[in-house]
This record gives sequence, C-alpha cells and structure tokens, in this order.
Amino acid sequence: MRRKATVCRVLCGIFGLACLVTGCVLISVFDKLIHHEIDSNLPLKNGSDSYKNWLSPPAPIYFQIWVLDVVNHLEVVNQGAKPVLWQKGPYTYRETREKVNISYTENSTITYCENKWYEFDASRSKGTEADIFTTVNLPFITIVNMLRYEYWWLLDVADYLLRHANEDLFIKLTPGQLLWGYEDPLLKEAKDLLARFNISLPIDDKFGLFYKQNGTDDGVYEIYSGIDTTDHFAEIVTWNGNESLSYWTTAQANAINGSDGTLYPPFVDTSQSYYLFSSDLCRSLVIKYSDTYTLKGIDLARFKVPREAFVNVSYGQGFCTPNDNCLPSGLLNASVCRQNAPIVFSLPHFLDGDPDIRNRVIGMNPNRAEHQSVIDIEPITGVVMNAAKRLQINAFITNISHIQDTRNFHQYVVLPILWLDESATIDDKSAHDFKSEVLTGIKITEAVEYGLIGLGAFILLIVIVLFVKDVTCKPGARELVPVTETTPIGAT
Repeated sequence: MRRKATVCRVLCGIFGLACLVTGCVLISVFDKLIHHEIDSNLPLKNGSDSYKNWLSPPAPIYFQIWVLDVVNHLEVVNQGAKPVLWQKGPYTYRETREKVNISYTENSTITYCENKWYEFDASRSKGTEADIFTTVNLPFITIVNMLRYEYWWLLDVADYLLRHANEDLFIKLTPGQLLWGYEDPLLKEAKDLLARFNISLPIDDKFGLFYKQNGTDDGVYEIYSGIDTTDHFAEIVTWNGNESLSYWTTAQANAINGSDGTLYPPFVDTSQSYYLFSSDLCRSLVIKYSDTYTLKGIDLARFKVPREAFVNVSYGQGFCTPNDNCLPSGLLNASVCRQNAPIVFSLPHFLDGDPDIRNRVIGMNPNRAEHQSVIDIEPITGVVMNAAKRLQINAFITNISHIQDTRNFHQYVVLPILWLDESATIDDKSAHDFKSEVLTGIKITEAVEYGLIGLGAFILLIVIVLFVKDVTCKPGARELVPVTETTPIGAT
C-alpha cells in the first residue's frame, strides 16, 4: 500500500514539474507568436484594419481654442500699462482627417498628404464664432517688426501710412476671423498699390492664423510603412521631400525625428525617449514616459513633453535665431517659419516659462493638468489612443520710439493671442474591437502560461509536503522518553 502511494506521488511530482516547465516554455513561445501577429497585422498594407484606421482615424478629434481678450488696450497704448487678459472659450471645432495622394516606394516607405477639415461644434463651445474680442493686430506688428532697424525717417513714414490707413496696434476680431482669415485694409492697400505698378508679389489681402488651412494639408510626408520591419514603424523619413529642416541654427535642431504623434513602433520601451514632429511648431519634440493608467479597459503608457523642451540652455540650443538672440526660457521664436511675423510659441499660460514673461501681463494662471501636452500609447502595438497637443500662440511686441502705438512700451512684451488644445481619445467601438481582437488573445495566452505554472508549482508543493511528512513520521523514528521522578541513589 505504501509503495503504491509512493508511486502515485512520484507521478504527481512528474506531472507538476511538466506543467511548471511547460508554462515557462510557453511564455517564450507565446511571446514570439504575439510578436509575429503584431508584425503581420500592424504594417500599413492596403486593405488591412490598421491601414483603414490610419487612412481616416475613427476617433473623434476636437480642436479647441481659448482667445485672450485684451480688456485695457487703450491704457496699454497710451500709458504703457500691463495688458490685462481675459480668457474666452473654448471655441470647439470637430476636426476630420483623411490621407490622400498615397503611394508606396521601393524602400518600404509610404508617402501621403493629410487633409484636415474643421467644423464649428456649438454644443462643445462656450460662445460663438461671432464673439468679439480685442487682440494684437498681427499685420501691423509684422510690418513694424520688419522696419524696426531701418532709418528713423523710414519709420516715421511707416507710422504715418499706418495711421492714414486707420491701422492700430490692437484690433477687434471674432474667433472665426482670427483663425480662418479676414480682409485686412493694410494688406489690401499694399496689394492694390503693387497692382497699379504691375508688380507681382505673393501678397494676400486676407490674414488669419490658420488662413487657407481648412480643407488643406500641411505638406507631403514619407514614413516607414512597417512592411519589411516594424522597428521604425511610422517614423518620418522626409517632410516635403527633405530629411531635415532649414529654420534653425544647428543640425540637431533641424532634425526631423519620430512620428507625427499618432503611431509608434510596437513593444514600446518606457525606459527610452521617443520623438514627434510637429509642422505647427516647425520642429521635433522629445517625449518621455511619465506613468501608466487604464483607459476603457486598456493599459496605456503616458508620455509627456518634458519641461526642458523650451528651455534655451539645454534642449533649446539651436532654436535661437540668430544664435545670440535667445528668448527667455519657455518661448520659441517661430518667425523663421511664419513669414517673419513676430510669432512666439509657448505652453498655455506660459507653463514652465520664465516668470518674468508671465509677469509682464495680467491674467496668466498656468495649470499643469490643463496646459501640458500628453500622448498615451498602447505599449504592445504602439498605437496612440489618447492625445492632447496644447500650445499657445503669442505676439512679440517691442518698443519702437518712432511708431506711435509702441513708443510707451517698457522694452517688450510677449502678448498671448490664443491657446489651443487638439485632442483625440479612442472611441468606445474601437476600444471594444481592440480588446476583442488583441487583448483577449493575449490574456488567454497569459492565463494558460501562468495557470500551468501555478498548477505545477501547487502540485509539486503538495508532493514535497507529503514526502516530508512521510520522512518525519516513519516507524522506528526516535521517540521522546518522558521524564519521571526517581529515588536518588543512596537515599534511605
């Protein structure tokens, strides 16, 4: 009987060991299978689900702006007072994207343009496109900025012509006009004047921060399709036919790195930094891992643009134009890629910027949760499932003594015009499909792997306990002898 029990325990031990070893082996086997499935289904091949979602993203994209109303513009011009800003908004637009002009190359890359359309969404807005607010007159300060180092008499002539055309430093606009364009009297007069002399120059009599960008693209992209390998999947190879930019003063600053911020190579390593290229910012940005959280049942790795991204003494080196004209920390001089308009980019409300810049105006209240950009990546596939790009557009206004509207300024001011939040979150259907098609299979394999390991370990533990019990309870083992009272030798 005892021999039969021993044989049974040995067989159970062998079975438990087999389960344990099989579970450990399956970790490697299933891991390779998962990698193979991802590498097979992720590339942008015509007809695949990933290609379909890339072609026209199903997730709703919202483009929101908050305008900064200058409520004391007369005191600013006449007395040099600090601008007092009142935030209005959000004014929300539903953004639609579609890839067009798609072609594959022999180098396993794909070229395309991405058209974008914006439609006002009143239900998500606080106000209408017809709201009136006061902001800086960008055509005015662009002309003034171009002439600031010219002879004094030329500045006097420019000041006379500006006042004659009823052009002031500040202008009343609607959010719709500021974004999509309005007819500017100064530009119209310049265009008409050139036409009289048969001079052809690319001058448009309309101006807007996003003029002619509704229904158009931002250039031709070439990216890795992932067909040969997914190691550099979705990374940008060229933009408008160029492997680098020409705006900045160093090769590193001009480098086009990373993706467009919607896709990344699979199996994300959170210990590494990643990059995204933004045509709006005219540069690439580094993003770093912050934390992991769960969205709609999907674990996502959150990446953020680090505080140092706009700091001139570190990451910002090479973004000073010229080299000896660096703006304070937190600012990016974008005039080199904005037709020499004195446009300056920053984070909303000058988050992480030099306090002196924020103190030159009244009304800035930076908040990291509200104003920082984030990209949330599903780490297995590299697909971005939640993103928020936040950016503030400012005007650089400086004291020019021969221009009446600026002569009372104390040195300069970086005046906020608006800040924007371009965001997208995976929709419920796409989240459900992803969990069904990707995560469910992975969870089943993990259940099999760790189930076998757990079962094998449990059986081995039981067998070991039984063998130990047999050894300690075996017949003939030394028994303890009870102590009894005895009479000492020699006692009477």
